[in-house]
Amino acid sequence: MEELILSNLETYGVLAVIIWMFVEEVLPVPSVLAPMAAAAVVVNTSNPVYAFLEVFVVVAVLGSAASVASSYLTYSLGFYGGKPGIERFGKYFGINWGQIKGFENHLTSGNEHVYIAGLRAIPLMPLSVISASSGFFRVNWKLYGVWSFIGMVPRNLLLGMIGWHLKDDFTSIAVLIEEISIIIVIFGGLVLGAAFLYYRKRLGRRYRKSKGMFFKRR
Repeated sequence: MEELILSNLETYGVLAVIIWMFVEEVLPVPSVLAPMAAAAVVVNTSNPVYAFLEVFVVVAVLGSAASVASSYLTYSLGFYGGKPGIERFGKYFGINWGQIKGFENHLTSGNEHVYIAGLRAIPLMPLSVISASSGFFRVNWKLYGVWSFIGMVPRNLLLGMIGWHLKDDFTSIAVLIEEISIIIVIFGGLVLGAAFLYYRKRLGRRYRKSKGMFFKRR
């Protein structure tokens, strides 16, 4: 995959940057590989100021816009598949959509745009997970797009500058980041699952308490 990306970048330049940044959430392409490779191949200047400006325009702005546009596919899978999936299979795990919505309100509290931008800005966070979970929790699609782009710009700018600085040695860093991101996904899933179980337990306790008060009054 790396050789194909580098070959395309050398041949098609900026167009290849946009294409590979677009497909990084659709195809099994490491999300850090495309912006780093793009800057390493397309940005040919040795002047750090010119390199910064070129990486900002080509990788951080154009590349991020392409990446956010493609992320709506993963977002849609979470948005349209999340509720039917919970309604169909949630009963086997003691979960219903009402609990998910309650947990969503408890989790976001109107700050979901901050979470999206913050998580998108971290190079270690897998992009597809953020997109799918945003759709699953039904974040407004306009807010999702705007704040995803805001978070992607500094992320791709940083990755692009690392790729430009390291040139041919960027691959080892990309692999390391990808391995760490897998660990983060597993750990984050465990934390989110534990938080949901705690929320559901608290909700059940509150329900039993209110029910007891009702019978007591009667």
